[in-house]
Amino acid sequence: MAATGRHAGARVALDAMGGDFAPDATVAGALRAHAAGVDVVLVGRPRDLLAALAVAGARNALPIVAADDVVRMDEDPAIALRGKPRASIRVAAELVAEGRARALVSAGSTGATLAAALLTLGRVPGARRPVVAAVVPTQTGGVVVVDAGGSADVQPEALPAYARMASAYAAVRGVERPRVGLLNVGAEPGKGNALAKAAFGLLAADDGFVGNVEPAAVLAGAVDVVVTDGFTGNVFLKTVEAVAGPVATRAHGGAAVLLGVAGEVLVAHGAAGPDEVAAALHTAAEVASARLSVRIAQRLAASGRSATNYVPDSSETVVDVRSRRDDATRGDASGDD
Repeated sequence: MAATGRHAGARVALDAMGGDFAPDATVAGALRAHAAGVDVVLVGRPRDLLAALAVAGARNALPIVAADDVVRMDEDPAIALRGKPRASIRVAAELVAEGRARALVSAGSTGATLAAALLTLGRVPGARRPVVAAVVPTQTGGVVVVDAGGSADVQPEALPAYARMASAYAAVRGVERPRVGLLNVGAEPGKGNALAKAAFGLLAADDGFVGNVEPAAVLAGAVDVVVTDGFTGNVFLKTVEAVAGPVATRAHGGAAVLLGVAGEVLVAHGAAGPDEVAAALHTAAEVASARLSVRIAQRLAASGRSATNYVPDSSETVVDVRSRRDDATRGDASGDD
């Protein structure tokens, strides 16, 4: 039965084996999203998925793409993906690369999701490295937090690119002119550690940058995008969770988005329940319909690659497979760090 809602053309591949409560929670979430109009395909072990659908009384409600293996949370992502070419997260990413799905969602290993996305989809042209973007509820709606835990140690030059990619995401969420702040211990210029001080100088030239912001100002809605390194961003998110409650925080959009990947890839919380999985699928369909990765590429191109301090390494490239599929005469590539 095909979805008939507002995202009917944006099929989402769900890694139905990823997460602490998979496949029961993922299948239940997929059924809820499907009932609300999201086109979902389940990826995983058919026997397990059919059993979960049968328990829900919906045995034939959703299509299934078989994937016999699963990357466990305790496995090294790169090693596991090399040894398990039919892992559910890799098969789900391949569906997006082949155009059989427009986005993917996984509540499994973040590292495995990122590795599978880079392996099969590549990077957006001009993106030095992907970044994890999470939406945190504020008094005025929500703020996009980057990096929410992808890279603990980064150079200052990475943060302007984070800001531009996150601004594209904020625009997709309906913010016409996103206000960007740098997470810091004080609002005055010159505050913070060496990374924050250097990043402030680089961000100052960007449209939309309003300066340093403290956590209280972020939660009050002073900015639409807040930029920081992955370690600080993850601590910020965990602190908000501890105060506001994990379910209330995680349910805001259901998942984090990987920005800078040449496709729409979302990572749900490992402990996601059916409601959070359904919310993640809705968000995936929305960013796919808005062609978020294309908007990110356009924003990075407009700013110029020099702004990210990006130097291609001719010996190590990752091809944007979607660009090559769309236009066989054009191949975009970006180098690794």
